Amino acid sequence: MSCRIVATLALCSALGLAGCAQQRPSVTINTPITAAELAPYKRPGKASVVGEASLPRQGRGALTCAGQQVLLTPAIAYNRRTITAIRAGQKPVAGPDVGSSQSLWKKTTCDARGRFRFRNVPAATWYVSIAVHWPDEPQEGALVREIRVPAAGIVRVRLTERDTVR
Repeated sequence: MSCRIVATLALCSALGLAGCAQQRPSVTINTPITAAELAPYKRPGKASVVGEASLPRQGRGALTCAGQQVLLTPAIAYNRRTITAIRAGQKPVAGPDVGSSQSLWKKTTCDARGRFRFRNVPAATWYVSIAVHWPDEPQEGALVREIRVPAAGIVRVRLTERDTVR
């Protein structure tokens, strides 16, 4: 399997398969990933991203991201197009020779209280995403938000149902 297909499938998986495994019209993402576009994500970082994620459950409190993997992925044109396609109800398919940003993804896990932290994040625009698996429903989705990380300091993010992508 080529890197471009793996990268698209990995991003879809990161987004809880939202729009990727369902019967939806396909759209080919041909946006190339360039070295210049990836350069800011390769620099050393001094910032932190601190956050939490939860979804309300009808009459049963909130569902947190406890134990779930959280991804920080570059908000580059290819990933933007992929997320836009998913939000539009389409199934993104990687075009030929687009490249990959997967080596720059940062991963962590939500703690028992639904909180997460990334350290040493380079200054750039990123996507924070968490796959969501509703225990009482066959439905899957993701919480996704674009954030801007400065050269230093702490970025706080709270992912809620307004960040849901299915």
